[in-house]
Amino acid sequence: MKAWSARVAGNTWAESAAVAGFSDGPAACHAVKNYFGTLPQVDREDRRDLWRERYEALWRIALQDAEQSRPGALRAAVAVGQRAAALDGLDAPKVVRAEGPKAAQLEAFVQSVIEATQDPGAPREADMDELEAEVVEDSADAMP
Repeated sequence: MKAWSARVAGNTWAESAAVAGFSDGPAACHAVKNYFGTLPQVDREDRRDLWRERYEALWRIALQDAEQSRPGALRAAVAVGQRAAALDGLDAPKVVRAEGPKAAQLEAFVQSVIEATQDPGAPREADMDELEAEVVEDSADAMP
């Protein structure tokens, strides 16, 4: 179906309607729903392929603009490059491991909250220093 193919290619419903010969976007959307029985979902890998193609097209434009020293061209090229790298997971991941309080610390904190709510005449503020969280950052190279 032409309308769905155009929509998957990145066109709006109105643009898809024009490609497929429908009067407007809602008519094209309705026709797609009738054809498939529901509005289909685009496969994740197909969406990635679509965005790779879009980033390639944007990269060519940004590169031409940078070669012509147009204002903002370098910033645009960097932004396109960052999004393309993120799409394919090319940026080195960082491992963040958060370790929470030990069971005894957590139990003491919960008990203090219970005690504070049982005696509303003597509100007590929880000591947040009692709960410690350790965050350890490892580089991707250090992963087993």
